[in-house]
Amino acid sequence: MDDIDRRILHELTRNARASLERLAEISGLAASSVKRRMARLEESGVIRGYAVQLDRRRLGLGLQALIGVFAAAGTTREALTALLEDQEEIVRAWTTAGSADALALIHARDSDHLEQIILRLQRTPGVVHTRTQILLSELVSRGG
Repeated sequence: MDDIDRRILHELTRNARASLERLAEISGLAASSVKRRMARLEESGVIRGYAVQLDRRRLGLGLQALIGVFAAAGTTREALTALLEDQEEIVRAWTTAGSADALALIHARDSDHLEQIILRLQRTPGVVHTRTQILLSELVSRGG
């Protein structure tokens, strides 16, 4: 991967629907060369896909929170994944090296909805307790 690939990837993280012409313009290459580079980046797994970015506020899901999930001793990663996948409001989740076993990104309608989600998680077998942080303003977003 070189600087031209990085410029193409940077533009795609800003706008996944950037045209080949736009990518050619920022990379200094012909559109056909950009197309070949993108195919190579896709085949190598650097580009895993292209996604739609939803405006969650317009969907009525304006409240975001990170919930730290503390699992019961002996809970496997597979079991933790399964219990988090069962919660439809969880948009993304990660294992952590911090005090929580997992961190889940939640999109909720309002604080009442968030409380329902938290209580449901806390009643889930395998979850000992949770710790929640409500997200306010997004400061940086680099697409990925």
